[in-house]
Amino acid sequence: MKPGVWVALCKGIADGSVDRYPSGARYAILAMVKAHEGEAEGNIRKLLSDYGWSSLKVTKMKLLDDPFKSDDPDMLSCYNGAIEKDGGIMVYSDPILEDDPPN
Repeated sequence: MKPGVWVALCKGIADGSVDRYPSGARYAILAMVKAHEGEAEGNIRKLLSDYGWSSLKVTKMKLLDDPFKSDDPDMLSCYNGAIEKDGGIMVYSDPILEDDPPN
């Protein structure tokens, strides 16, 4: 079976390597990777770790439909990153506050 594109909604803590995400702040992150089912979560964790995210929690993960269709340019960019590179990441702009209820 060929690998598919997996999307995961995650939470992670920034290491400060990107100025707009202060070190220690927690963010919601959407990540996409092309992988076989048994490798998808590990590949997502590696992708996020490689880009400066730690204390990762994967809250939801699913296989995307093939062909993938979206009118959102950010989603398409993320998807293309999964197809053409090691993966795609979208970080939601506002950090998660400590008093937000856990999921």
